[in-house]
Amino acid sequence: MADGPMNWLDHDPFLIVGRGPRYVLIGEEDGSFTVMDQTTKAAAIWNNQMLFGLPFDEADDLLETMNQLTNENP
Repeated sequence: MADGPMNWLDHDPFLIVGRGPRYVLIGEEDGSFTVMDQTTKAAAIWNNQMLFGLPFDEADDLLETMNQLTNENP
């Protein structure tokens, strides 16, 4: 029996365990940044706010904090 999925229906494209951080930065055309949640493929939410249109320093600080919290509480 194969170790991988039996067919394409068994493949979970959202499974990212062991494939890097959950949250990443995406640069926008206007020079702002979005903190992207790789599990939902959408802008991350922190304190009931979607994290898009942010200056780099703020987005980078949130990204680091959110990835640290995710790694501590998987």
